[in-house]
Amino acid sequence: MILFILMSLGSFFLASSTPHILIASLLSSTLMSAIFLGMLKSFPWLAYILFLVFLGGILILFTYVSSLNSNPLFVELNTTVAALWTLFSASLLVSNVLPTPDTWKMEGTTVALNFSMKELFTPAFCPIYLYLFIYLLITLLYVVTIMKVFYAPLRSTQ
Repeated sequence: MILFILMSLGSFFLASSTPHILIASLLSSTLMSAIFLGMLKSFPWLAYILFLVFLGGILILFTYVSSLNSNPLFVELNTTVAALWTLFSASLLVSNVLPTPDTWKMEGTTVALNFSMKELFTPAFCPIYLYLFIYLLITLLYVVTIMKVFYAPLRSTQ
């Protein structure tokens, strides 16, 4: 059911034209995918962190798009395109849910694979996580020092 809602939200994203509806569709699909990820794995905090990161990116995107296009005209959603895309998404979902003879043979392998990926942070990957943390911190500091307030792409608040 959640996958069907995610696919439907994706169809609304493709069929809309105003930036406000695009961002609302992106935000709702991000929320639904975070809920789905939280229910799928035993790491609800990972879904929460991903949702917060996406929310921060969406807020920056919304601010930028709103400054470029301050008064967009609201155009009606093309319901034919949205309905066809939703039906296409539903047919893909149904074709993936129904078991086939090939998946019957692979059931034991899939369960074993999911069980082996249960732990997210292992001590073997600590150097990689540390490298990623340092890289992201240096990138953040570099971007902050390069930015100039007077030459920013957004409008000034004065």
